Order: sequence, then C-alpha cells, then structure tokens
Amino acid sequence: MKNEFANRQNMHLAIVALLADPSQEVVWKDQAPTIFTTRAATLVPMVNELTALIAQQQAATTGYAAAKEREEKELETAAHEISEALADWYEDQNREADAEKVSLSLSGWQALRDVPLIGRAKLLHQSLTAALAEDAASLAAHGLTPADATLLAKETADFETIVANPAAAIAGRKALTTALRPKFREVGELLRKMDRNVLRFRKDEPGNRFAATWQATRIIRDLGESAPAQSTPPPT
Repeated sequence: MKNEFANRQNMHLAIVALLADPSQEVVWKDQAPTIFTTRAATLVPMVNELTALIAQQQAATTGYAAAKEREEKELETAAHEISEALADWYEDQNREADAEKVSLSLSGWQALRDVPLIGRAKLLHQSLTAALAEDAASLAAHGLTPADATLLAKETADFETIVANPAAAIAGRKALTTALRPKFREVGELLRKMDRNVLRFRKDEPGNRFAATWQATRIIRDLGESAPAQSTPPPT
C-alpha cells in the first residue's frame, strides 16, 4: 500500500478511535448539531470497508511473491535430491561426464534465476526419463523411480506457470488500488463536513477539548519516514 494511502488510513482509524472514546462520546453523541452523530454513524462502516480493501490489496501484493517463493523452493528441493541420486547412478555406471552434467548442490540450484532454473530442471527430467528407459531396475536401487520423473515434471510446470503469469497478480493489485481512490475520496468528503460540525461543540470546556482533539487527530502524519513526522492539513 502506498504511503499516501497508509498515512490517510492511519488518520481515519485515529478518528474512529476518538469517536469511540467514552469520555469524548458524551460530548458529541446525540448532541447539537445532531448531524454530526448521523455522519459519525456513516463514517465508521466506510472506514471499515477501506480497511478490508487495503487488506485485499496487501494480500494481492504479497500473495504472488509468497506463492512464487514456495513453488521455487519445492522445485529446488526436488531437483537437488533427484540430481544427486541420478549422478550417483551415473558414477556407478562409469559415466562420470553424465554425472557431472546433472550434479548440482542445493545452493547451486538456489542460485539459478527463474528461467535457468526451469531450463536446468527440464534437462534433468530428460536425463532421468532416458535413464529410466535404459535401466529402471538399477535406478530403483538408487531410490529413483518413474514417480520421481512425474514429481520433477510437476514441480517444474508449477513453477513455470507462476513465473509466466505475474501479470495476473499485478492486474489484481492495480484494480484494488484503483478502487481505493474513490473510497478515500468519499471518506475525505465526509470528514470535511464533520470538520465544520465540530466547531459547534465549542460551547464549553469539554466541547473545546473535543474540538481541539478532533482537529489534532485530523492531521495526516507521514509515518513512513525515519525523520520526525511532518504534519499536513486535513486532506482536501
């Protein structure tokens, strides 16, 4: 979520918390101007809806990366185990050159980028398939069976699919970001109306304190910076 959205939503949540404070609620709830009470009842579900949309956007942002990382790790693990077992079999067959072609440490598999990883996994699958056709019985003694070829093919295909389709995650995230803007605008417009209503509570000391606290809470602070927070006027 952009800092622009995060900072505004932090302000919205602070306003909702202020309204829910019993010591403040007695000042404004059902008190003149009562339109403030009506608008407060509208504000809370609007802010809750924004919170839900933001959570969806964050899920869209992190979901693709998490899925890709999971599929990549599964492929690397399977490929490493199969490649070492196949290299061991090749060496027993006095085929050191073939063993060297398939043998790769786990860190070696992990160092491969997306496309090279897929390509090397496919080459390993071809070597394993050929070896199974040649002598499945002796491969079984090394713990390799047709099920390993099936597993390797599946893990490679799963990873290849997710690598080839980042556009879906990007499009989903963009759509949610687009949906957020009018929602933030609606909340902003409602809060500006409530800013006007708050002035009418300044009839006594509790009302003055509530109005002052409201105005202070309405300041949008940039919480994404390491430097001291800078204050800005209420959003326009």
